[in-house]
Amino acid sequence: MLRAVHLCRTREFASERGDSKGTAEAVARQSELARDEPLRLTTYARLMRWLVGGQVYDVEQGSFRAADIGVDDGRISTIRSGARRESGDEVIDVSGCWLLPGLIDCHVHLTLPTDAGDPAASATRTDAAVALYTAAAAERTLMAGITTVRDVGGWSYVEMAVRDAINAGTCVGPRLFLAGRLLSVTTSTADYYPGMYEVADGADAVRAAARRQLAKGADLIKVMATGAMLSSETEDSRAIQFTLAELQAAVEIAHDNHKHVAAHAHALAGIHNAIDAGVDSIEHCTFADDEALRKMAAAGTALVPTLCAGDLLFRDPEAVATMPPHLLSRMTEFNDVHLAVIRRAHELGVVIAMGTDAGTPGNHHGLNAQECVLLNQAAGLSPADSIRTATVNAARLLRQTDHLGTLDEGKHADVIALRENPLDDIEALARVAMVMTAGRVVRNDL
Repeated sequence: MLRAVHLCRTREFASERGDSKGTAEAVARQSELARDEPLRLTTYARLMRWLVGGQVYDVEQGSFRAADIGVDDGRISTIRSGARRESGDEVIDVSGCWLLPGLIDCHVHLTLPTDAGDPAASATRTDAAVALYTAAAAERTLMAGITTVRDVGGWSYVEMAVRDAINAGTCVGPRLFLAGRLLSVTTSTADYYPGMYEVADGADAVRAAARRQLAKGADLIKVMATGAMLSSETEDSRAIQFTLAELQAAVEIAHDNHKHVAAHAHALAGIHNAIDAGVDSIEHCTFADDEALRKMAAAGTALVPTLCAGDLLFRDPEAVATMPPHLLSRMTEFNDVHLAVIRRAHELGVVIAMGTDAGTPGNHHGLNAQECVLLNQAAGLSPADSIRTATVNAARLLRQTDHLGTLDEGKHADVIALRENPLDDIEALARVAMVMTAGRVVRNDL
């Protein structure tokens, strides 16, 4: 049990008169009292919070064990069975529950609304409206058990203000790792997402654009190595955008500043360029072949799959009905291709870090755990491997293994409680009963 000890000496500072003589007499009297009065110790107990009676998940072992979790000052201070508790400690009974680290989503767009199928419909929103939406999306995400997210393309930096509000405790949401604006070549797709795109043509312009994101408070740099699916009719997801030299420029600035780089890449040539440039993660990876996947595995380049972008779209009739024909055609044509690549990537040993692309049409904020379900049920990962993508693998990509990804002493007390064992039913991850972030319970349905 940690205790804060404060040493204090009782002193008298008041003077009976307001003139200098009275003040001098008071000071002399106080000094005499200070010499004669013994030190008094006042001990202020910092009460701990306990999660008691649950099954605690060991991500590395892929198994649960009975243990209690002690939380002090926002971090896990102890994990053991039958730990001694002090009188007054707060005890939360989680008997019959399965406790896991809070999940990490490495690819979201909290600023993007998900109800409409046409991205252009949101292009003219005011920054104030975007900020309000972002705060609500962040809260929904946290309540679903996603205690950390990496946002790979915000909107006019309003997400930075939301991050600051969450950190200050005036807003409820997950830990946010933010890219600011994503970097792109000149493209008409920027008209769809005017607050998200930072256009930069040429290596020097890319360096300058990357520096601007860092100056705004970015935690990483996001680059467009290829065209996108949810883009204008003149943009092709099978074509490269940034050249190898431009990608290397972004990586240079990011790594020089101890930040990492996420590369959007569908096209095969763009995937190869991104790997060769030294990016830390490749998003989507739709048209990768075995050669590219083996290069990723050898380089340790993480793959962030975003299967939800396709699957959840087709579960939302309104999003499908309002999607422009050229976008719907792309999403329909390439969804199965994408899934087959993710399955093959796992077979070839590519590190997969969970990411949903939440913010795309039908891909609603708060449904993030569906990515783990899809990785298991559609891409062939075991439940334990699926959970790894959203915990230790994601923490490694974020360079946060000392703080996140496992339930270990010293790490942030980000904990979710489930009523069912997710190793038996991966869909249990989508039915969260309790959410704790930094030792604070923000949802409790137990």
